[in-house]
Amino acid sequence: MTDDNSDTYIFHQVQPELVVHLKELTAAGVQWTQAVDQALSKLNCSKETLIDVIGRIPVQDGMLDAVHLAHERGWEVAIVSDANTVFIDAFLNLHNLTSIITQVFTNHSAFQGDTLHVTPYHPLDQPPHGCPRCPTNMCKGKTADMYFKVSRLGCIVNDVAITYVGSIVKQIKASAEYTKILYIGDGGGDFCPYELLHKVQQTPVLATVVPWNTGFDILKGFQAHTA
Repeated sequence: MTDDNSDTYIFHQVQPELVVHLKELTAAGVQWTQAVDQALSKLNCSKETLIDVIGRIPVQDGMLDAVHLAHERGWEVAIVSDANTVFIDAFLNLHNLTSIITQVFTNHSAFQGDTLHVTPYHPLDQPPHGCPRCPTNMCKGKTADMYFKVSRLGCIVNDVAITYVGSIVKQIKASAEYTKILYIGDGGGDFCPYELLHKVQQTPVLATVVPWNTGFDILKGFQAHTA
């Protein structure tokens, strides 16, 4: 839904030199979520400032309209994100989306004083999630599979191909079986070819792929489906 990288946005806005520090950490081999946590520990701002700044991250044009339309049609809207709980809660609260979003799957975060700490969604002390294509902290394909059972792939709205993605919009059926799923994603972390290949091997893909650039494209995609 956002039109910027929330992980780096806070640093660009509050303490730009930490963007360089973040790049140095990842160049040294530190996993991204852990690198963000280390950079946040050096962020010199109050809890209130951090929440206010991150809540005001730019939004994709038309995206809020698309989310509201999905809600009006009785669809479930879930988020699978590599951000963190505090960042996402700040954004949802500012835009009055808390009651619309069914569930959020993301890295856990919590404040200790004014310092925000982020821990991986997939705990470090647990066995690996097993997907060789995704970062160690989260496989979005497996996370999505935990949320619903797919009996048939319907229309997919995406900019990269058929993929598990950062925002998942699902149409509820009376049988509680999801027969149509719309996927929206915009980053490399949203592309899970391992899980995709597994599903393609099991059953033919029946999806329509619709490229998108802004939330207005997604809105049109939603409007093309009956309630």
